[in-house]
Amino acid sequence: MNSAVIVAGGTGFRFGGDIPKQFIKIDDQEILSYSVNTFLDHPQIDEVIIVCHPDWKEHVITNYPNCIVVKGGQRRQDSSMKGVSVVSDKSENVLIHDAVRPFVSKKIINDCLAALASSDGSAPIINVSNSLIQLEKEKVTYVDRSQIREVQTPQCFRKELISEALSSDIESTDDIGIVLRLFPESKLSFIPGNRDNFKITTERDLQVAIQIFDSLQV
Repeated sequence: MNSAVIVAGGTGFRFGGDIPKQFIKIDDQEILSYSVNTFLDHPQIDEVIIVCHPDWKEHVITNYPNCIVVKGGQRRQDSSMKGVSVVSDKSENVLIHDAVRPFVSKKIINDCLAALASSDGSAPIINVSNSLIQLEKEKVTYVDRSQIREVQTPQCFRKELISEALSSDIESTDDIGIVLRLFPESKLSFIPGNRDNFKITTERDLQVAIQIFDSLQV
């Protein structure tokens, strides 16, 4: 059994107003709903859990009746843990996804699940397109971007592994970062991501998302 946990607990108001990014609408459909529907419609996903801010729980329960809804925590990893803690006892694998990545594809989900057959965890990655440096105080170091990859979501794990990782005191900006630091010997597989599977964080990102949606309707 496979469970999807969609982390939608952020309260970022970078676009102004009082609506978190995941609840902004594109063509009368919330950003959150795009990824939720992709996971709900996927034949290998057995349940979808949405982790949201307490102030938005009733809204999410009302608008996403086919999902399990839980309150998020202060940090992203706390929210991930709250989602993982309510997955079915029968679940073997957990896929954790950012709510503001609306264009996750069926192929990415397929490939991540296939990779889990022989791995402890998996995630989509893409090449880094810009030149990179490491800046530490006044010392600048060149970074070879050919060896660097950007990690997307869903980040997928054996349930026991991610439950133990998220229960630790290690902090990271994403779930796979915690696993890498706590279990450096774990077997992780990385599959090709997609640039359309980007995270909406700015107004410009939102405009790009609108353009992608419009292109899909043609």
